[in-house]
Amino acid sequence: MFDESFFVALAFFTVIGAFVYFGLPKKLMQSLDEKSSEIADELEQARTLRKEAEKVLADYEAQRKQAEKQAEEIVAQAKQSAERTASEAREAMQSAMERRTAQAESKIKRAEELLQKEVRTAIASLAVDAAANLVASGLSAAAAKKLVDENISELGSRLN
Repeated sequence: MFDESFFVALAFFTVIGAFVYFGLPKKLMQSLDEKSSEIADELEQARTLRKEAEKVLADYEAQRKQAEKQAEEIVAQAKQSAERTASEAREAMQSAMERRTAQAESKIKRAEELLQKEVRTAIASLAVDAAANLVASGLSAAAAKKLVDENISELGSRLN
């Protein structure tokens, strides 16, 4: 009648009874409830932290996009400034070249005029000397007129 299974069963029910008497299931359930509420709090904190992290990430993304936009604007402004500066430099060089060309043309024109005056003076002086020579040597009026007409007609081709 009282074999070992009876004593094992009696020990089992005694231990279970002691657990119930000392409120171990209640304490165990209370401990599990506390742990469950701690885990729930930690999950809630994790959700809150995740939302904050997402918000911070979104803020940083917006700042990055704004910084990229500003960088693009700065690059565009720099390109425009460089193009404008290059254009102004080209215009300044063109106007300087035009001024120097005009100055050179003006100097050439003055030199040509001066040279023509000198040539005319020399021709006039030679003509007077030749006329004086011819008059002194006794050239007739008709021969002198013919000689002057020939020289006048040749003078245009000689000057060119």
